[in-house]
Amino acid sequence: MSALRTARRLLLGETWLLPCGLTLVVAGAVVLVRPLLGTGWRHAGGFVLLAGVCAVLALSVRAGARQ
Repeated sequence: MSALRTARRLLLGETWLLPCGLTLVVAGAVVLVRPLLGTGWRHAGGFVLLAGVCAVLALSVRAGARQ
């Protein structure tokens, strides 16, 4: 129940870790798109973004659960 409560707090904006982390993931993807555009970004880009978002969400939940 604690993890569900923490996830609800994170999604409703009571922390800065999640929005900042997602901003970094998207900014990193934008930086990577130019050099990797012809080498498979169109096929793997979504999975890279998904992995980044999942990692940020997992870190946010872990940090929120400790508090």
